[in-house]
Amino acid sequence: MRRDWIRGLLPQGRRLPERDWAARHRVILVVMVGHAIGIFCYALSRGNDPNRCALDAAPVALLTLVAASPSVPRRVRSCLATLAALGSSAILVQVSGGLIEAHFHFFVMIILVTVYQDWLTFLLAAAFVVVEHAVVGVIAPHSVYDHSDAWHHPVKWAVIHGLFVAGAAACAVANWKLTEKAQARERAIADKLAYEAAHDSLTGALSRREFDRRLAARLAGQPAADTRDVLCFLDLDRFKIVNDSAGHAAGDVLLREVAGLLRTGLGDGDLLGRIGGDEFAVLLVDRRLEDATSYAERVRTDIADCRFALGGRVFVVGVSIGVVAVTAQLRGDEGREAVRAADAACYVAKDKGRNRVHVGSSKLAHQQGQVQWAERLMTAIQSDDLMLYYQPIAPVSGSGGAFGELLLRMRIEDGSAIAPGAFLPAAERYDLVGAIDRWVVEAAFAAIAGRFALLDAVPQELFSINLSGRSVGDDSFMIHIRDLFDRYAVPPRAVCFEVTETVAISDLAEATAFITELRSLGCRFALDDFGSGLSSFTYLKRLPVDFVKIDGNFVRDITTDTVDRAMVESVNRISHEMGLRTVAEFVETDATMRVLRLIGVDYAQGWAIGRPEPFDEWSSRTTALAPSAGSASR
Repeated sequence: MRRDWIRGLLPQGRRLPERDWAARHRVILVVMVGHAIGIFCYALSRGNDPNRCALDAAPVALLTLVAASPSVPRRVRSCLATLAALGSSAILVQVSGGLIEAHFHFFVMIILVTVYQDWLTFLLAAAFVVVEHAVVGVIAPHSVYDHSDAWHHPVKWAVIHGLFVAGAAACAVANWKLTEKAQARERAIADKLAYEAAHDSLTGALSRREFDRRLAARLAGQPAADTRDVLCFLDLDRFKIVNDSAGHAAGDVLLREVAGLLRTGLGDGDLLGRIGGDEFAVLLVDRRLEDATSYAERVRTDIADCRFALGGRVFVVGVSIGVVAVTAQLRGDEGREAVRAADAACYVAKDKGRNRVHVGSSKLAHQQGQVQWAERLMTAIQSDDLMLYYQPIAPVSGSGGAFGELLLRMRIEDGSAIAPGAFLPAAERYDLVGAIDRWVVEAAFAAIAGRFALLDAVPQELFSINLSGRSVGDDSFMIHIRDLFDRYAVPPRAVCFEVTETVAISDLAEATAFITELRSLGCRFALDDFGSGLSSFTYLKRLPVDFVKIDGNFVRDITTDTVDRAMVESVNRISHEMGLRTVAEFVETDATMRVLRLIGVDYAQGWAIGRPEPFDEWSSRTTALAPSAGSASR
């Protein structure tokens, strides 16, 4: 008990992270280089022979040189630097002729050595002081002290100096302990923030981004031939009924309970992630496909048999599960191929009647799912089951016209809307993105014209329509756009076409000509996802655009990641130098808005500004109000 109490008062001396230790070690080495030079100069000023001065400085210089060598083990380097520090104190005392003030240098060096936060170096420094005063001071007092009393009573003065040094050492240890406490608090805060960033706050499962990261790390860390993992993609059935009838709070409770059921049967190395609103993914590590299928079937049965009592009502939900073995064919795109294949298998499970497990072929599941998505997409285009959602974009500083973005959605059988991330890969694979672009442009023009017709005067609104790479440079598409302007009488100043940075730089000359022609009509252009390319700034000055939309991957963590903040500051500053306005994407918190305001970004888009809603609902609600601006994109 007493020993534990004493330990509680002392610092633990945990090993510092390599980066922290290296930074502190560099500081001590610089100080020691200065001491070696200082000792030589001080000895020279005392009238000593230059050769003698060089010999005085040599021990400190030699120890510092060896301590700087990366081939020497880390702890040995720390000890050598410690000996150089305390040795410089002893040499200064000797060169000064035992001047009492020179002994104060020992106090400074002991405090300096504690920056290592290592008991070995601290005790080594203490032992050096003991030897210097208790041994050398007794045997050769004239080299340590400069007064007769110490020469005749060296033990007494060794004790006196020892008490002073002990006091300095105690202060150094106390400061060391306080530093460790502060570091522990910082680590706890950093660990908490890291956990919150990597986990879904509602269910405690991994976030989509963290799940993708860990899946990619898992696949990168083992040869393709050794992969024995299985991926399950789960989508709750009839979950929308719970949200619509009992409210989102009840839906949140259900999701937490479902996450608990999914954790049952998982091993330490398995991964559970929340992929979407009611979608989960599970990576079963080193499992046979048969065992993974048994796990999926057990989960399906548990969820189907469970009765969820929420808000005074009882709900029964099901779950459709897609299961695929993560073989070599699905390791591409950092594991996203495997997720898409499992998602496709899940879609097959839903298509076969829901509340079932479907084991997909690792080779064909992804392709089969994309074929089905392509078929559904063509049907949606023909039956007008595509729809436009509106998400507002607001000025960061409160000045200038606000605008928004129209987002593409697909309406499915149960009336819910699917984001384009689910069907765009199939559209790209089967060359349907051109048809989507034409639908989006015409639907946007019709929506703009319909909104303007209900207003007394044409407002100063701006709608940005996102185009794919297939449409940029397509002569027939340019004719189609001109025809739409004539047909719907939409003023060109109300339209801002939007292309991604990747699309723009894939054929720079073609993109520049396309942008220039539309701008000559009076349209404006925005460069989307800026910063995602490898040579962003090189191409920016060559593209005749009006807006730069900063990639949301840099904006999302701007309050905690200094690199992301520096990227946003650079893009914003250079864009403003070129006379362009900036839009920050993925703005999800008020804290992010405050940082963007300090940086000087012009506009912000994200959930902190407003969530997407059907365009017709937004337009009818705002028609009677003073006009604000808007944008439309895929």
